[in-house]
Amino acid sequence: MTKLEILRQNDLTHGLTDPELSELAELFRSKHAKRGEVIFREGDPSNDLYIIGRGRVNVLIFSSSQPGQMEQITTLKDNDIYGEFSLIDGSRRSATIIADEESDFLYISFLDFHRFLENHHRIGFIVMRNISKILTAKLRRMNFEVRNAIF
Repeated sequence: MTKLEILRQNDLTHGLTDPELSELAELFRSKHAKRGEVIFREGDPSNDLYIIGRGRVNVLIFSSSQPGQMEQITTLKDNDIYGEFSLIDGSRRSATIIADEESDFLYISFLDFHRFLENHHRIGFIVMRNISKILTAKLRRMNFEVRNAIF
């Protein structure tokens, strides 16, 4: 799949026109990961947002009950995004991402994205609105899972 095809199918870019998608697609780079490859680790500096074009990754966090151990909290697949916090605040990574199978990604850096936004306010508004929706859905799902674990 091309960058444009991946972006066209993704919730991150929902609502953008084809010309807007084409402009944004120029900022994205491609990356391939082999099964078991660490994409980034919890605590690493945060720079990039990723879109899974093809493949699957595991999301792990440090265990609070077993110091030094990691716990898998979810698996992400085709069209899912991760690293959303990077485009918002650039803080350190909140989880470790490991490829569960051969995977292909698109990624965009915080700096490239924010420079682009200086001259593309409509695109920025739509993408940030979509990030808000994506994060809200993830938070609601997490709240539901925590509630079920407690009760």
